[in-house]
Amino acid sequence: MRSMLFALSVVGAAVALAPLAAAEPPPAGDSAVQVQAVYGVEQFPIAGVTADVTPCAGGPVAGTVTTGRDGSATYIGGSGCYRVQVSTPMGCSLDGDAAQQVSTVPGIIPTATFRFRCA
Repeated sequence: MRSMLFALSVVGAAVALAPLAAAEPPPAGDSAVQVQAVYGVEQFPIAGVTADVTPCAGGPVAGTVTTGRDGSATYIGGSGCYRVQVSTPMGCSLDGDAAQQVSTVPGIIPTATFRFRCA
């Protein structure tokens, strides 16, 4: 019983600290894009929304991020133009376009915010 409680406390601590890691600024010289997923007038955060980040010029997906409990995720890459495309969670509909274009430069983290309507 004690070993199970210990294991659960370790998992709980890891989950509690996960959003803090996503909130850290990018390393010096790198740029980042923040993805935010919210629903309702109050803009409650949605966890588990995945977003693909691709260069605006085209090409393969540069990275895929998944929002945490705070409804945000951060992609760290180089400066430039990125296209962020989200997948719509089950039971929700997207209030706007599924893709947004953002430009990054070191020191400024643009946010691509996606608003959903969930039942």
